[in-house]
Amino acid sequence: MSVINKMLTDLERRQDSGEATALYVAPVRGQGWWMLLLTLICGLALGILGWRSWLYWQQQQERVQVTTAALSPAPSPGGEPAPASGPAVSGLAPPVALPPAEAPAPGPSADASTQAVAQPATAASPAPQAQAQPDEGTDLDEMDEPQWQEREPSDAELQPDLYAELAAEEAVAVPEPARRRAPSLKIETVELSPAELAVLSERKANAALVKGELHEAEAQFTALLRQAPDNEQARQQLAGLLYGQGRLAEAGALLEEGIRRQPAQADFRLLRARLALAEEDKQGALAWLGGAQPPLASNLDYYATWAGLSQELGHNAEAAELYVRLLRVQPDQGRWWLGLGIAEDGQGHGQRARDAYRNAQLHGNLGEASQAWLGQRLAQLGP
Repeated sequence: MSVINKMLTDLERRQDSGEATALYVAPVRGQGWWMLLLTLICGLALGILGWRSWLYWQQQQERVQVTTAALSPAPSPGGEPAPASGPAVSGLAPPVALPPAEAPAPGPSADASTQAVAQPATAASPAPQAQAQPDEGTDLDEMDEPQWQEREPSDAELQPDLYAELAAEEAVAVPEPARRRAPSLKIETVELSPAELAVLSERKANAALVKGELHEAEAQFTALLRQAPDNEQARQQLAGLLYGQGRLAEAGALLEEGIRRQPAQADFRLLRARLALAEEDKQGALAWLGGAQPPLASNLDYYATWAGLSQELGHNAEAAELYVRLLRVQPDQGRWWLGLGIAEDGQGHGQRARDAYRNAQLHGNLGEASQAWLGQRLAQLGP
């Protein structure tokens, strides 16, 4: 009793002192914005699911109706509709009669599927009595399985008239492809003019020269000269080929023919003079060179050969005149000063010879032998 009394006494003391007993109150959990968002998403998903389910159900109903219409038998010849294949099929949708199987849609656009649908009705129409009538109490499971599976009819089956018109328009609009002609080879003979033949021969001759085919080049240059006798380049090339083969007489005759055709042609005369020098006929070479006087500026080699031959043959006056003409064009050529000095020296003109020799030493362009002879001759002539 003492313990109970102490507890009661202690309780009264606490109540008198005003101490309040602390009570635990569970906090109220607040609902955030995400709960509202989650609710909206769930509702939207349920709405979409219901809408898709309704669409799927509508499609299944349409497919069942179309399939029932495709499987319904054609009417018998007496005009009465053929009996239904079973109570389960007839209860889905009312029978829909297809177009008669005897008049299929014409044209290439008719599908094989149209024939596949029309064949069962055609085969069943002549003998409807032979079909086995199932009893009314027969279940769907005991019936024979159909000979084809369910499928959707094509556009050609649903609209045969439209597809027949389109096929007829295509057959009229598209023409038959033109027959391809067999390839044929036609060979025509074209006659070239002399100028064209000359150009062709020149090309062949130059190509043969590049390849080193000298005999072919000679044949082409010969043909070119027959077609164009005044072709200077072809005559010079052919003369060079003949000279290289040692056929000097043929080369000389070829050049002489060119000189007869073109008397003022300097190249023909120079080549003919060199052929004469090869045959050691200096007088004949001088005659060929002296037969024409071409322009000096473009034929310096021609006049230098002419002057040298005149000097060797003792025609010093003619040689001096030719060297003077050459020095007027190129006064810095030492060899021409040397030739002039020899020509003047040969005529007994000592002072003119010394002046020419000194100019030759001044300009140079001489070989060692010529320089040694020149020094000796100046020493002999004196100051």
